[in-house]
Order: sequence, then structure tokens, then C-alpha cells
Amino acid sequence: MAQIDRILVSVGFMWLILGMVLGLNMGMTGNNQLQVVHIAMLLPGFVVLAVYGMVYRLWPAAKNAPLAKVQCWAAIIAVFGQVAGAYLLAMGSEQASMIIMFSSMLAILAATLMAWLFWTRTADAKSHTPRPQAAYSP
Repeated sequence: MAQIDRILVSVGFMWLILGMVLGLNMGMTGNNQLQVVHIAMLLPGFVVLAVYGMVYRLWPAAKNAPLAKVQCWAAIIAVFGQVAGAYLLAMGSEQASMIIMFSSMLAILAATLMAWLFWTRTADAKSHTPRPQAAYSP
């Protein structure tokens, strides 16, 4: 999956925009009932997915592993579940804790896979892909 880094960062930006719109709405209305949803969109949604994407970008050897695709989709699905669970929690649903629990376990699995891929695939790899330097003469 050659574009795994781009997919993760793109999905992260989607969560960033949605979280910012929700935050703006909460600020304009003064209703903070969905604050936990806002936080779930921004932290696991944007920050974690963007960090995963950047790790894959900086150490391309990690994204060539067979488990990289599993890690990517596990992380994306986990965030969706965490956001949905946070929404259900804010609405007082009884199913919220079960959804949050399973999503969090999936997020832990994704984080563990990311750490394993990083430790095993990047030990001997260079940190950046080689790029030609522009000629500069002062």
C-alpha cells in the first residue's frame, strides 16, 4: 500500500476539520454537551492518525510490511468507533461503553502494530528517502 502515509494524514485532516467545526458550533451555541466527541475527533482522529502517517512517511520501510495495511485500517476504524462511542456517551446511550471499549482495544492493537513495525522495519533503514539537494552557490 504505497499511499498508506497519505491515507492516514488525509483521514486525520478530515477529523481535524470536523472537530474544528464542532468546536466552533459548541463555542457559538455555548452548548458543551458534545465536548467529549470534539476531543475524540481531534486527539485520536487528527493527532494520532497524522503521527502514524508521518512515521510511515519518514521511515518508508515500515509501510512495505504486510501488517502495515492492517495497522492503518485498524487505526482508522478505531477512531471512527471512538468518535461514535463518544457521541453515544454524550447522548446517554447504554451501548456507548461497549463501543468505546472495543474501539479502544482496536486502537491499542493499532498502536502496538505501529510500534512493532517501527522497531522491526526501521532499525537498518535510513530515516528519509534520498532527495537531490538543490545546487546553492552563495
